[in-house]
Amino acid sequence: MRNRLSERALRYRAEIELDVRSAATKFRDNDQEASVARALRLWWSSGVRGPRFAQLIQRTTEITQARISLGAVQRGGAGRREAMPYFFEVLRDLASNERQKRLAANSRRDDLPA
Repeated sequence: MRNRLSERALRYRAEIELDVRSAATKFRDNDQEASVARALRLWWSSGVRGPRFAQLIQRTTEITQARISLGAVQRGGAGRREAMPYFFEVLRDLASNERQKRLAANSRRDDLPA
């Protein structure tokens, strides 16, 4: 059982890493390795399950791309790139909302009579 869980975690880690690298390339990130490490820390600290966190990264990429298209976020030159910081703000908000939903659902379940 433990092996299966670690295999799944590794699979989702690889998916998350790939998706963050893709976003980092798209948004001209200055340091992809730091962005991958930041996303993995956010994943572990958020308590959001791997498949759902991977979906949140994809949604975050869509939101960030839409904001760039509107001109609200600049991709800019080196030292003036704002897209990845914006990406992480959106990802942090989505992960936080997901965690709140899960906690609320667990709270409602605990309130039910046995």
